[in-house]
Amino acid sequence: MPVVAYVLAIIALAVGTAAVYMALLQQFPVQWLYYHYFVRKPIVWTILIGFAAWVCWESWRTGRFPVWSIVPLAMMGLAVVLTYRLHQEAAFQAVDFPSMSRDLHALPLTDERQLAVINYGGVLKAYPLDYVIHHHIINDRFGQHLVALTYCAMCRSIIPFDVSEIGPLFVASFKNANMIVADRRTRTFFQQATFASVVGKLHPRKLTMLPVQILPWGELKRLNPPPQVANVTEADLQAFELPIPGIWRRIMASETTPGLPRSQRDNTFRARTQVVGIIDPIADPPLAYLKDELLKRGVVRNRELDLYLVAINNTVNAFRGAIKDRTLSITLSSDNTLLDSTSGTVWDPLGKHISGPIQADLRPVAISDEYWFSWKRFHPTSKLLRL
Repeated sequence: MPVVAYVLAIIALAVGTAAVYMALLQQFPVQWLYYHYFVRKPIVWTILIGFAAWVCWESWRTGRFPVWSIVPLAMMGLAVVLTYRLHQEAAFQAVDFPSMSRDLHALPLTDERQLAVINYGGVLKAYPLDYVIHHHIINDRFGQHLVALTYCAMCRSIIPFDVSEIGPLFVASFKNANMIVADRRTRTFFQQATFASVVGKLHPRKLTMLPVQILPWGELKRLNPPPQVANVTEADLQAFELPIPGIWRRIMASETTPGLPRSQRDNTFRARTQVVGIIDPIADPPLAYLKDELLKRGVVRNRELDLYLVAINNTVNAFRGAIKDRTLSITLSSDNTLLDSTSGTVWDPLGKHISGPIQADLRPVAISDEYWFSWKRFHPTSKLLRL
């Protein structure tokens, strides 16, 4: 019996930690992670309870407690703990409907902190990235719409989705160095970077992507009116860490891309070279720019797609180059407002009309400011435009 007990304990530990090693090893398809999500708890609990029941019965039958059973019992108990603690759903707990700050001046935000801004359904809200990264997903209401703001820390892809039809999302797993999200109602798995379902009741289906704008707090707080901002504390903004302390800093300082071997990624640039990719449907195939080159230029016009990319304080946003068939000539003013040099119309950094004859807001274009390795992995046919 001791041999059987240790075999069961090892099986329990293998199941309890599978969410980690199956996510990191290419040999395990994402479908295995999907089925593991449902069976992991029943398996480890069945092993623990079954063996504990046998120990009790054996103790009653013989009048002696089998001392040798303590170690396998402890291993099985540890497996139960790891089953819950090591799963991505528990490590990165999604936030539902965060409260908004009533006093923007009381927020512990420095001017350089970047925030994700979503303007949808007549509602304008912003979320500090240093807060979102801890949870990976923020589910929130925008009027009649439900939006899930997703942020994969490993590849830095920040993408909001309209999930009004399927409900809130949570972090379900991780594959190819990009997170897998799932809806709580059906537990269908979606690859965040491609928006596409992988497996589950809703498969095949694509999530509806929304534009997101990134701006530093120093610019956002000057807007009139400013956006609603998630009510964060200093604790919410602490440095991001993985469950193993210190490992995140070492990963970010290296060329390591956990879950995606070097042999399977594009090595034209260093893995964490930042690129700004056009993921809006107007770009087919998608195209990208090196972020450093955009930051040096300030304003870049893409005539083929009729759009402008505007860099402000280490952030880049994109806008359509025309309003109601009227071609714009956008420049960046010293106060970081956007000026149409032809008409004299002025917009704020989010594209909201301030003054001038063109009585309309700029139309944002969906972009992704992410790492090179991730961009090329999930947009292999994209073009890189050099400035």
